[in-house]
Amino acid sequence: MRGGHKPPPAMPTVYLLRHGESVLQRTRSLLLQVGGIQLAGCKSLLADALDELATLAPDIVACDLRLVDSHAMRAAHELGRLPVRPQLLLLTPTADDLQLFAALSAGANAYHVDDGSAAGLVEALARLHERRAMLSPQLARQALAAFGIERSPLAIARQAPAALDASPAGRQIDQASRHLLTLLAQGLLLAEVATLWKLDVAEIERRIWRTVRLLHVRSRELLIA
Repeated sequence: MRGGHKPPPAMPTVYLLRHGESVLQRTRSLLLQVGGIQLAGCKSLLADALDELATLAPDIVACDLRLVDSHAMRAAHELGRLPVRPQLLLLTPTADDLQLFAALSAGANAYHVDDGSAAGLVEALARLHERRAMLSPQLARQALAAFGIERSPLAIARQAPAALDASPAGRQIDQASRHLLTLLAQGLLLAEVATLWKLDVAEIERRIWRTVRLLHVRSRELLIA
C-alpha cells in the first residue's frame, strides 16, 4: 500500500559554500529568484563561513565537494560541532568522485550532481529538507562494503515483502536496507524500486536518507574503536 500524503515542511533556510566567486554569485542569484528557498548566507571560504553558520543556524548547507580552502569532509566535521547541526548537501560535478562516499560517511546527508549551472539545485534542496536522498549504483556498492555485507539474492530483493524485512543484516543495518542497496547497486532506478515494492518514490528516497544516516553511525563507531 502506498504511503499517505504528508504536508510539506516549512521553507528551508540554506547557506551556500561554493569553490569560486563566480559560481557562488550565479547560484546565489538563482536561489534568490525562485520561491520555496530562503537564502541565509553564502561564502566561498569555509573559514569565513563558520561564525555565520553558528549564528544563522540554517537548515541546509549546500557545499562543493572541494572548496578553495578546504573540502567537504572538513565541512561535515565543523558542522557536527555546531549546537544545531544543519543538513549537508554535497555539490559535485560527478557521482563517481572518489571523495563523495567518504564525505557522505563523514556526515553529509545527500549529494547533487551540479555542472556549475545550479540546474536542479532547488529540487535537490527541497528533497533533502524532506529527508529524502538518492544513491548512485557505485555509492550503493560502497555502502554495502562499508557495512560489511554482501548483496542480497536479487530474486528476493525484488519482491515487495523485502521492503518489510526488519531483521538485522549487520550491526547497524536491517535486511530491508540491504535489499534496497542491492537493487540500487544493480542499477535499478528509484521508480523501478518503488514499483517492485509497491511504495512511493518519496518513501524509497526517505529510506536512502536513513541509510546514509546509518553510515554516520558506523563512522563514529570506527572513530571510537
